[in-house]
Amino acid sequence: MNNKILYVTSFLAAVIIFQISYGLQILIPGNNSWLMTARHDWGTHYLAWEFYKSEPWNFPLGKVVGYNYPVGTNIGYTDSIPFLAIFFKLFAPLLSSDFQYFGIWLFICHFLGAYFTVLLCRLFNVNWVATLAASIFIAASPVLLYRGMHPALCGQWMLIAAIYFYFLDKQLSNWKKILLYQFILLSFSATINPYLCAMVMGFSFATPIKLWFFKKCFSWKILLLYMVTSLCSVLLLWYITGMISFGDQENFGIAGAYGLYGLNLNALFNPVGYSPILPQLKQVSWHQYEGFMYLGVGMILLLIAFILYSLVAFIIRKKTKPEVDKGTLKKDHSNLPLWVLIIAYTIFSITLVITYNDKVLYKIPAPHLLVRLEEIFRASARFFWTPYYLIILFTIIGFAKSRIKPIISTSIIVFFLIIQIYDLNRLLTSKTTMPGAYNPPMQNSDWTKLMSQFDEVLFFPAFNTPPIRDMAYQDFSYLAFKAGKPVNAAYVARENSAAIKAFTDSLAETVAGGVLSPKALYITDSAHLPYFSKAIRSYSATVGSLDGCFYIFSGRDNDIIHDSLQRKSNSILNDLLEKSNLTGFVETSNLPIVYSSTIRHNIENINVGKGVISMSGWAFIDSSLNNENDSIFITLNSKDQFYLAPVKRSQRPDVARAFNRPTLVNCGLGLLVFTDNVKTGTYQLGLAIKNAESKFAFQALGREVNLKKSEFVALVNISALPPAGKIIYDLIIEENSSSYSARGWAALENQHADSSIINLILKNEQDIYLISTDPYPRPDVTASFKNQYKLDNSGYVTKFLKAAFPKGKYQVGFLIQDRRRKTETVFFTGKEINNYEK
Repeated sequence: MNNKILYVTSFLAAVIIFQISYGLQILIPGNNSWLMTARHDWGTHYLAWEFYKSEPWNFPLGKVVGYNYPVGTNIGYTDSIPFLAIFFKLFAPLLSSDFQYFGIWLFICHFLGAYFTVLLCRLFNVNWVATLAASIFIAASPVLLYRGMHPALCGQWMLIAAIYFYFLDKQLSNWKKILLYQFILLSFSATINPYLCAMVMGFSFATPIKLWFFKKCFSWKILLLYMVTSLCSVLLLWYITGMISFGDQENFGIAGAYGLYGLNLNALFNPVGYSPILPQLKQVSWHQYEGFMYLGVGMILLLIAFILYSLVAFIIRKKTKPEVDKGTLKKDHSNLPLWVLIIAYTIFSITLVITYNDKVLYKIPAPHLLVRLEEIFRASARFFWTPYYLIILFTIIGFAKSRIKPIISTSIIVFFLIIQIYDLNRLLTSKTTMPGAYNPPMQNSDWTKLMSQFDEVLFFPAFNTPPIRDMAYQDFSYLAFKAGKPVNAAYVARENSAAIKAFTDSLAETVAGGVLSPKALYITDSAHLPYFSKAIRSYSATVGSLDGCFYIFSGRDNDIIHDSLQRKSNSILNDLLEKSNLTGFVETSNLPIVYSSTIRHNIENINVGKGVISMSGWAFIDSSLNNENDSIFITLNSKDQFYLAPVKRSQRPDVARAFNRPTLVNCGLGLLVFTDNVKTGTYQLGLAIKNAESKFAFQALGREVNLKKSEFVALVNISALPPAGKIIYDLIIEENSSSYSARGWAALENQHADSSIINLILKNEQDIYLISTDPYPRPDVTASFKNQYKLDNSGYVTKFLKAAFPKGKYQVGFLIQDRRRKTETVFFTGKEINNYEK
């Protein structure tokens, strides 16, 4: 058959397979409903791209700020295919608001898989019918179809391309071209997905070693230069796109991941429920889904037939030519690098935790380097993709090139292909792709109007959206990008856990302390609304309800609340707050420790703000057999005072499972308690648990808190100011009937703020007053400036009485003391205070 006709036929076969599996409608760039309605990883791939497309260019090129805000992420950590994201971002002004390229990429993956299969088969002179059958086997590969939910990982055609380049003979193609093709493929893979890049990297070592050692094409110096250049190109591309950095970076390794996602030895014949012929087999854990390597019944039968034929041919050859001198046979060892690569990938994919069905057969101690690599590439089973495709390709090529009559061998291949397609019918038709543009099942226009009034959309707790439906973060994030606002919701493959924790703690302190940012729209659910009670009751925050969620913002701006938004009435809101375990401390005599049994506990989150303490975690008496009737308390104790506050309990089946004690499931704790009635002083935090017999156990938490600090700071009259300098800042001053409150951030220009002490200055012709402030974490300021300076410590809050300084008009400025450099700098803002109360 003419080569062009063969390629066209293979292309049409790929089109048909793609239509059956996905539907050609997903190729339409404006069709995004199929991505969002899947309620799977497709949604986060698409959302990250949308935020990335709408943001200004940053460095690294793949940086995304508004998604997973304010920590941000990288377009590679959301599997949004960095190469295509960066390419299409160049044309962002010309693209529609719902533009997506994932459908195009998925089709390219099926087509190029078939294309390089044809090239490989033609390289081995396989007849056109077997070649076409091979391209269909690959285009409908079970692993490729199964991986459809992760488009970046569908680039498995790159493995077939690398295999093809490996087998290119120097007589057919100049060795320089072979190495160039492999280098381009490796560089391209670095901008698609790290796993595929690591697999292709193996060929960037195996192919040049073959050409150097076995084919004698060039010297060892060229070999070394090529391999070093290949490795450096990957690192450079990862640095440019932001997949790696040389400062603060994402957590690449996951401790304890070794062996978790390893390949099960039943993987090649375990259809996990997709086959109408073979049964589903057991696995050690659900994590082994990463090791889906089902060959399909047709391919299994063809593999068995090829193995039997090879054994028979070997026996016959031994019997008919026993007299052949082995020394006269010239063996070809040029594929030794490929065999080494296959063995390495197989060991890495299985790990040294060897499993079969639901049994762990062996667990061999592993070298630290292997464990570290497995924790970085924790889905290690994927590395078997290279051996997997080699099995399929060379089973077909070997059978087609056997000494069986071509018409018989080809007929057998086609027959088994028919069985294969039948066996894969469930897998081919397992995806549902909704046509058209996506509309979240929410009050979309109300949400977008509301979100558009603020600079940022913040969910509380941080990075957790109200659970109104499965993967609700996708709907909220979709609405946020439609409103053009950053949002602290996302799902990313790698995250900066330190930055995540810093912002989470900062937001919790902000909310519990009642100092809400006027730039933010806060969204939470009924379970966490009580954390806003101080802001609601003391700082005049506004609360409303929409789609079963609560939104909160600072102040009482009626213009923000449109008529279409149903506001929660005060009576209903107050009733909800009263029923939500809002409590205060009760003073009591020193707690009698009736018995000294240890309290096992883990305080997962604790925040001590002005007038409020919030806490979450779990605790139980170690000797307890059943804690159903136990009561848990938080305690404050000093030399002279002792306070108790009851804790709201919740079920923690995860803790009960971890300790293998199902009767202790009621060990979860949550606390939001006011400290208004606690006397001024320094206290030790502790836990107390009262059992069903009213006997107490006590456990100190090892944390000291200073409570009941005066709400207002004292003004200090000073006679002189330090030298002036440049201070960047944000200043919000609110006037009440008898006091002022100020908040915002301030920092010395082009300096870190970690050693700064921020003071406000009030100055008129007669007097200068210094006002101290309380620090307030602001990691969002660091994120927004996008430079090398850390400004997390730039936040401040303060309150001062009008009666504390004479009436008159005052200029407002900052005085920042740098403890490390032992310097003081003053800067006046241009804002003024008119104080008329003595």
